[in-house]
Amino acid sequence: MLFCLAALTPIEPGLSCDISDDTNFARSAELAKNTSRPLLLAFIGTDWSISSLKLDREVFDQAELVDNTKYNFLLCKLHFYQTQERAPETIRQNEELATKYNIQDFPTVIVLSPDGREIGRLGYIPGGVKAFAAAVNAITTRSR
Repeated sequence: MLFCLAALTPIEPGLSCDISDDTNFARSAELAKNTSRPLLLAFIGTDWSISSLKLDREVFDQAELVDNTKYNFLLCKLHFYQTQERAPETIRQNEELATKYNIQDFPTVIVLSPDGREIGRLGYIPGGVKAFAAAVNAITTRSR
């Protein structure tokens, strides 16, 4: 999950997010609620799904996404690795969330309102950060 300093303090230029693969959904949901920001649940399999790998590299791993304060959402990456070890509690959490949200395709990004309601879904969108963020913003704007 990406934790943004901007989520914890007023938005100011120069703040950046902590890029990590922390996938603690409960903590992400609480942060989204407390900061009134949408939460993106990214169900990805970067070691077996080409589209997941492209989404991760072209969008989630880009400095533009984490440095640009105009992207007012939080990200929780839920990895479904086939070749990497994960903690049993992480595997259980990810499988429960995949069942809850009926995940059939990878990648799937569920857009949740700050109060936890599903308001939309995305997959891989070509065009990098700007195209992806525009699609997220369209979903969040429609849900208001």
